[in-house]
Amino acid sequence: MMRLQPRQRSLAEMANEQINGARAPRDKFADGISAAGLPDCVVPKPDGSLVGMATLPFAAATGKCKMPN
Repeated sequence: MMRLQPRQRSLAEMANEQINGARAPRDKFADGISAAGLPDCVVPKPDGSLVGMATLPFAAATGKCKMPN
């Protein structure tokens, strides 16, 4: 019986591993579930102020809120 040789990885697979590390591919469903718990960035707040408007880009960039699609 012939034994199967392991196939050689393609250059794209090796480059992807170098860029992303050895982590597993992202799961879109799991990402969607985790993003569902975040509040929207542009929802008006009752105590909204100019300081709140100035910190909005920072909150969006750090993942504290999500931008609506």
